[in-house]
Amino acid sequence: MFYTSVYLSLSPEDRADRPPRFLLRYKTLMKKYKESGNIDDVVQDFQRIEDFLSNPKNLQSEEGIPVRGIAIFSNSKEDYWEVFRLPYVIKNMLVVDVEPYKRGIFAIEADFGKNLIVDFSKKHIHAYMIDTYTVEVLHQDVDFSEKIERAGTTKFLTGGSASFRTTGTRNVELIKYEEESKVARFIAETIFTIYKDKRFDNLFLSSPDKKIISLVVNELHPYIKRTYRGTLNLPHNANKNEIYNALLDKLKELDLKDEESLADKFEEMVAFEMAIKGLQPSIDMAMIGNINTLIVDVDFSKEGFICYPSGFYGVFGDCPENTTGKIITPDITNKLIEEVLKQGGRVEIANTDKLRKVINHGVGAILRWKIESKV
Repeated sequence: MFYTSVYLSLSPEDRADRPPRFLLRYKTLMKKYKESGNIDDVVQDFQRIEDFLSNPKNLQSEEGIPVRGIAIFSNSKEDYWEVFRLPYVIKNMLVVDVEPYKRGIFAIEADFGKNLIVDFSKKHIHAYMIDTYTVEVLHQDVDFSEKIERAGTTKFLTGGSASFRTTGTRNVELIKYEEESKVARFIAETIFTIYKDKRFDNLFLSSPDKKIISLVVNELHPYIKRTYRGTLNLPHNANKNEIYNALLDKLKELDLKDEESLADKFEEMVAFEMAIKGLQPSIDMAMIGNINTLIVDVDFSKEGFICYPSGFYGVFGDCPENTTGKIITPDITNKLIEEVLKQGGRVEIANTDKLRKVINHGVGAILRWKIESKV
């Protein structure tokens, strides 16, 4: 009994063409599987998934937030069907296996994490908590100006009402700096209060005044400063869709920067014999749980085989003696990715030219421990 698992990117570019690029990609993946044979158990799943993808309404979120990826799991013979609308996918893939390939969902949820977005001016604050599927509004256009005593002024009472008189002892720039510092401290304190109630993984700040952002960062509690990832440019009174899109664009930008650093790290690890290149060597290392970070070129795929019930897989070699079934799969890297994630490893799909080049446009892996060469 086999399950069909599909992961597809639904970025704006993937949706723009007619027919949409994601649907053509799915048909290409289906074609490869049909050519490999062994699809009698899943042909109904293939058609059911294609019909679902052909209806644009199925690709929208009930939460009103962007959907840039989708995961579908199907087993028609058991009447099993699940759909997850996602912010992105690790890799476009179609997997046929004895169980649904949900490890990719867990990896995306963990990687995306909980994100606090704080958008503020000198008087108002907006705060949103965003996870894989929802946007929670924590503060919506809250006016905090009365909580910030203006710098360079002395407060006194006249006839029961508060009045202010400037001291006249500070220059305008110093007064402005003290006002901005008070705003920064208030924002930092608000963020710390949120953190104590709702822990988050990543913090993003947005403000029309970039100088105050740097002041806020300096005021952050050390625990929270480690979560700070950068700034967003949110429009005034942004809606959930705009906020989520801005976050996704920022995460993509950060991921591309991380790829540049990972390329340098990979080359360094190769020099220390702590990284390897090639698909089968990477599979061999995954078999013994020795992959810390798996890197796969975005355009790379290779036919391979999976043996049952052992789960042994590869590009070369034979199945173990106790094998009762064998599947030829058009892209064995999907199985490799699943195994690395199952072992708690990290998976990076290489998009930048630099990272793709260091793995020879194929597969590479940074190891957990060094394998001693046999003499």
